[in-house]
Amino acid sequence: MKRFISAVLLIMMIVTLSACSSKTDSPKLLSKEGIAPYELSESEKYILQSFGMDGTSQIIAFNAPKEAISLNVNVYRLGNDETWSNVGEGGISIGTDREPIDQLTGTFTMQLRENYAIDFIINAGGRASYKTDEIVLNSETMASIKGFLQEFQEITINTEIPVALMVYDSGTSMRSYSLQDYFEPSKFAGMDLVQVVTLKFSDK
Repeated sequence: MKRFISAVLLIMMIVTLSACSSKTDSPKLLSKEGIAPYELSESEKYILQSFGMDGTSQIIAFNAPKEAISLNVNVYRLGNDETWSNVGEGGISIGTDREPIDQLTGTFTMQLRENYAIDFIINAGGRASYKTDEIVLNSETMASIKGFLQEFQEITINTEIPVALMVYDSGTSMRSYSLQDYFEPSKFAGMDLVQVVTLKFSDK
């Protein structure tokens, strides 16, 4: 719980620093419709590194199409039957009245924790915070891969976009994976724990 509160405070600190930065240093939210990694300034990168969160967290900027009124976040875990099961979710909506903002624009932040739980924050005309439960594995993790969204991507309404992938195994070696492997779960056969985070922008 303390780590979750620290993550929330850290994000608030970064937003404050952005507002106080000069125009040349201040990162901007997306001006075109889509999602992309949030461009951190050097001072913001330093803060994440100081908290030891630079390799386990990401901030994503989003600018949804005008017809989108809600953002839904889903966290999935791969089962032994190679199907995804939902282990956490959250969302935010501006409603048909489009309050308090006219268009769904803002940031999404996630923080991976040592117990395989995930904290995430949506900031878009308001702030919503969520976290998933701890996961206990029967074996010690010896190899892992953590992949985050790396480049701009267009948004298709009512379609999930994988933005983070975490693979853990008790073996000493592991092949490489990509976010798009979410759509072919059989590729993760034999892994002890596979998690994915998706974003879906909806017109409902």
